[in-house]
Amino acid sequence: MLCRIIILTLLLAIALLFQISKDKFFFLPMTNGFYYFISFFYLVTIFYAVLLRRIRDYDKFIFVQVVVDHLFVTCLIYYTGGKESFFPVAYIFTIIGSSILFFKRGAFFSASLSTLLYGLLLLFQLYRWINPLGQAAIYEASQVFYSLVTYMAAFYIVAFLSSTISEELKKKKKELIQKEVDYNQLETFNRNIVQSLDSGLLTIDLSGKINFLNRTAAKMLNLSSDPMGNVSIYDLFPKIEEMIDGEAKRKQSDPLSDYQRYETVLVGSEERPRIHLGFSISPLTDPTGALIGHTLIFQDITKFKEMEEQINRVDKMAAIGLLAAGIAHEIRNPLASLSGSIQLLSAELVLDDRQRHLMEISLRESERLDALISDFLLFAQPPQTNKVNSEVRGIIEETIELLLHSNSFHQEIRILPPTPRENFYAMLDPSQMKQVFWNLLINAAQAMDRGGDIRIRLEKGEDRVPAMAPPWLAQRTVKEWLKIAITDSGNGIAPGDKEKIFEPFFSTKEGGTGLGLSIVHKIIENHSGVIRVESQLDRGATFTIFLPVQ
Repeated sequence: MLCRIIILTLLLAIALLFQISKDKFFFLPMTNGFYYFISFFYLVTIFYAVLLRRIRDYDKFIFVQVVVDHLFVTCLIYYTGGKESFFPVAYIFTIIGSSILFFKRGAFFSASLSTLLYGLLLLFQLYRWINPLGQAAIYEASQVFYSLVTYMAAFYIVAFLSSTISEELKKKKKELIQKEVDYNQLETFNRNIVQSLDSGLLTIDLSGKINFLNRTAAKMLNLSSDPMGNVSIYDLFPKIEEMIDGEAKRKQSDPLSDYQRYETVLVGSEERPRIHLGFSISPLTDPTGALIGHTLIFQDITKFKEMEEQINRVDKMAAIGLLAAGIAHEIRNPLASLSGSIQLLSAELVLDDRQRHLMEISLRESERLDALISDFLLFAQPPQTNKVNSEVRGIIEETIELLLHSNSFHQEIRILPPTPRENFYAMLDPSQMKQVFWNLLINAAQAMDRGGDIRIRLEKGEDRVPAMAPPWLAQRTVKEWLKIAITDSGNGIAPGDKEKIFEPFFSTKEGGTGLGLSIVHKIIENHSGVIRVESQLDRGATFTIFLPVQ
C-alpha cells in the first residue's frame, strides 16, 4: 500500500511537471480523465488503509488488492494510449509484488493475469471496440500479436526471476527464524545453567570492572545481578589483583598448565559474617583470541574451613586428653599429699603472721592447681552423657542460685529471671548442662566488674538446622530446637578474640585456665547442639545454645 502511494505520487508529480511545460505532453496528451483516474486510486488506497484494522483474513485482502492493481494498470494503459502506451511495464511491479507476497504461485498467477488483461485490451483495440484517447487507429493482427508476445515473455521472465528470489528469501527467512529460535533456546539454556550453578561465576574486564555475575555470585557478594560495570573486583578483594596478574603470567609462560586454586576472605558487615571463598581464574577472550578480561569461578568454603577447624580442635583435644590423663596420675596424688602436709603443719606449728600468710598462699595455689587438673579431666575425658527429658528452666534456676553464693557475684550484678515463664523440656544430661550454664554465668559475672544485667531467654522453634551450624550437623533432621540465649552487659569480646574463645587454653582473664568455654563447647557438641556467640567490645556478649528437643 505504501509503495502504491509512492508510485501514484511520483506519476502524478511527473504528469504535472510535463503539463506545465511548453510541450504539454507526458509521453502523451494529458486529459482530465487521467487525473480523475489517479485521484480515484488514491481514494481506493485510503479505503484499504481504513479497512486494514478490521480485516482478519489478510491473505484474501492482499489477493483482492493484487487483482485491483492489475485492473488499475490495465486502465492506466487504456488512458495512456492502449497499444501505444509505455505503461505495460507497470505490470512488472504487480508481478514482483505478487511474488513477494505469494511467492512462485502468486508470481505466475500475476503474469498470467497481466497477459490476459493486456491481451484483451489489445484485442478490443484491434477490432476497434475501444478507442483509447479517441483515436481510431488501425493495427494489423501481426503487430498486436508481436506486442502481446513480447510483453508476455517479459511478464513470465520477471515472474520466474522474482519468484526464484522470493522463494530463496522465504527459505533464508525460515532458516534465519529457526537459527534465531535455536540461538534464543541456546542462550536461555546457557543462562539457566549459569544461573543455576551453586558456584559463583563472574566476568571482569581488563580494568577489573564486573560486567556479569550469576545469582549465586550476587548472593555471596551481596551485589545486584546487573552491576553494569559499576563495581570493581579490586574493591571487593583488595589482594586479588596480584593473583590475577600472577595467573596471567603463569598462563603466558605455560598455556597448557592446569588452573590454580586460590583462597580469599570476604569480610562482611556486622549483620553478615565473613566468608571464605575458594576460586579459580581463567582468561576471557574475544573471537579473535585477544584477551578482554577474566572469568572467576568461586565457591563458599566457609563450612569446609569450619570442618577443618573442628578436626583440628578434635585432634588438639585428643592430645590434651592424653596429657591431662598423665598429669592427673603424676601430679594429683603428690599434690594431695603436699596439701595435706601443709594443712597439718599449719595446725601443729606456732606461726607468726608472715609464715601463716605463706602457708595460705601455698594452700590456695594447691587448690588452684587441683582445679586446673579437674578442668583438664572434665575437658579431655568428660563423663558419659546420660540424656533424659529434663525441664531446662529448673536447671538454669538452680545454677543461678549457686552463682548468687559464689565469690564472682556482687551486689551490682542483677540477674533477671529466665523468660518466658513457660516450661521447656529437652533431651539432655542435667549435671553436664548445669556445668555449661555455670561456666557461662560465671564468665558473664566476671565480665561485669562494674555491674550490669544478665538476661536469659528461652525459645522453641522449628528449623531443619540452626543458622551457621557446623558441617557435621548440616544433614541432621531435627523437628524442633530449644534456643537458650544468655546475654550480659559486660566488657564484650574483641573481634580478634571471638574466633578463639572456644579453643583450649585461650583466656583473656588473669589467672584463667582457658578451659571453661572449651568444656562448654564439648558438652554442647556431645548433646548434638550448637553454640554461637555475638559480641561487640564494651557492649556485652550473647551466648546462644541450640539444643534438639527430640
